[in-house]
Amino acid sequence: MIWRALAMAAVMLAAAPAMAAELPRTGKAEVYFSVTAEQVAAVLKKGGFKTKIVEDEAEEGGRSSWTIQAQKKGPFYMAANVRACDSTGYPKGCLGIRFVASMDLETDDLAAARRAADRYNREYYIGKAYVSTDGKSLFFENYLMVEGGVTRRNLEENLDNFLVGYDTLMEEYEEQDKAEEA
Repeated sequence: MIWRALAMAAVMLAAAPAMAAELPRTGKAEVYFSVTAEQVAAVLKKGGFKTKIVEDEAEEGGRSSWTIQAQKKGPFYMAANVRACDSTGYPKGCLGIRFVASMDLETDDLAAARRAADRYNREYYIGKAYVSTDGKSLFFENYLMVEGGVTRRNLEENLDNFLVGYDTLMEEYEEQDKAEEA
C-alpha cells in the first residue's frame, strides 16, 4: 500500500516540471504603467459597482488625486483612491490605488469589531483591518502599486482579492459579535 502512494507521488513530481513548462511565463496583454480614475472606475463597474469619480482637493502645490466612490448592494461604503498622480519622471496618470471599504459601528459593536480586526490582521495578508479612532467605523483597505506595470486582469484580480478579504473580515466580525452576545 505504501509503495503505491510513493509511486503516485513520484509520477506527480515527474509530471510537475512538464506541466509547469507548458504554461507561458509571458503574455501579450496590454500593460498599464500608470492608471487613470476612469480606468479604475471601469474595473469597479465590471465588478458590479455603480461608480462616481470625485476629484480630491489638493494641497497648495500638491498633486491631484481622485476618489472613485463605488456602490453595490450591502451595508458598506467602498471607494478606490488613485494616488501618486502625474509624478515627475513617470507616465501621466496615477501610480497607486488604495481600495477601502468600511461599515458603521454602534457603540456596543466596538469590542467585537476590534477583536475581528485584530484576528484578521494576524491570520491574513491581503488588506489591513482597523477600527477608526472615533470608534464609529470598521475599515478594510489595501494598496496596490501600479508602477512597474499591471494588466487590466491584474487590476480585476486585486479587486476580487480585496472583496474576498472584506467578506472574510465581515464573517470574522459576525463571529465575534455572536460570541459576545452568548
